[in-house]
Amino acid sequence: MKNLRQLYLEAQGRQCPNLGIDLPLDLVMEILSRVPAKSIKRFCCVSRLWGYILGLPCFTELFLTKSPCRPPLLLFTFENKESIFFFSAPQPQNPGDDSSLVPARYNVHRKHYPKDFSVRVGSPLGGFICRQDKGKVDTIVVSNPVTGESIFLPEVKSKNINIQMIPFLGYDPINKQFKVLCVKFGDVPNTSDDHQILTLGNNKKHLWRTTLCKPHYPKSNGICIDGILYYSSGFDLRTTRVSTIVCFDVRSEKFSFINIDHQCMFMTCACTLINYKGKLGALQFTLSNLRCLVFWVLEDAGKCKWSKCVYTIPPLWNNIVGRSDLDIVGVTSGGEVVLATMHLLHPFYIYYYNPKGNTFIRVLIRGLEGFVRARVYTSLDYAENLKHMTEYDKGVNTNIYSLTEAISSQLMHQYALLYIFIFKISFLLSHKICHCLTEEHV
Repeated sequence: MKNLRQLYLEAQGRQCPNLGIDLPLDLVMEILSRVPAKSIKRFCCVSRLWGYILGLPCFTELFLTKSPCRPPLLLFTFENKESIFFFSAPQPQNPGDDSSLVPARYNVHRKHYPKDFSVRVGSPLGGFICRQDKGKVDTIVVSNPVTGESIFLPEVKSKNINIQMIPFLGYDPINKQFKVLCVKFGDVPNTSDDHQILTLGNNKKHLWRTTLCKPHYPKSNGICIDGILYYSSGFDLRTTRVSTIVCFDVRSEKFSFINIDHQCMFMTCACTLINYKGKLGALQFTLSNLRCLVFWVLEDAGKCKWSKCVYTIPPLWNNIVGRSDLDIVGVTSGGEVVLATMHLLHPFYIYYYNPKGNTFIRVLIRGLEGFVRARVYTSLDYAENLKHMTEYDKGVNTNIYSLTEAISSQLMHQYALLYIFIFKISFLLSHKICHCLTEEHV
């Protein structure tokens, strides 16, 4: 096994002198793959050797696959004028009523058109986020919060000006490919059955491909589990009722459907799809006066068989939440249901409900006061990804904020603060020495 210095010097076409024993490459990568992305960006500034090693594709791939070994992260996404902001914080493992978190900010993302506004932000998948910006034209954007990079996909053409679209991000774990599915639908039923698919990073110019599927209206965000993209849908745009769960196989690019039996399940657009221990799950509050949480789990997709649990929310809910309207964010690995407000209030809390213990607590999120009343998208289990969007931007516009420039500017700022601190200490010491000499002379 070659050590780090040998690998780097050979890549530069230089001879490697015998400088003694160095750590094996695989051991160093294994260690560094378990630290946060923010630390990796700092390590890149240690030397050219470190920058080279931490930029290797094998390391960025290892870092992503090792995400379960790192503490799970909460991700908060905000829109502010012409920019998109991403913040992350470790998910509390044993939250209490006095718990609080201070999220760390990632790089700022600029919009393609400053006057655009984001109408839809999808759930993170593999460290990437797909969103839809509206303006003169609809723009589909795939971003990496860690690297501060975004790619703007080509415009989706439509024969009818009344056709709307919703993008979903999916991942094929076999071929390790990200794909964007753009579902189109019209105000008039059964007017659009051609949808668009685009593959990221296939070493070819990005082009939309057409796939056919019966017309339907998406009702929820998508969730990708083992290469299958799921989202709820209906066949009537005017109703909130969910009629079917759409299943899109990312690898084969084929559609299938799981019909909802309305006699057994009353699912609406307020339902949140989740990944429950590798199975598709769905959470929804009841519409009755008694506040309950309904939890469905898909046990057999072929037979459309669901299991169902209903949990009664404790009276403590009203004392803790008050009049705040909460959205279901998801479920933690420990089975706790996470809820948050759609707009950032002050103070800003996220809430944890334990169905088994019937307990309800809140966690204070500090440091986001500058985004009060802004739309906030809260996500669970965010996995940091160090891959640059240049690996996926063949033939599309890319908004890349240089990590080197960002880190260099941060280091220069820290050096400046250190210089000022040393200058102040030197000035105080010299003033003290002069004062002592003056007293001694007198």
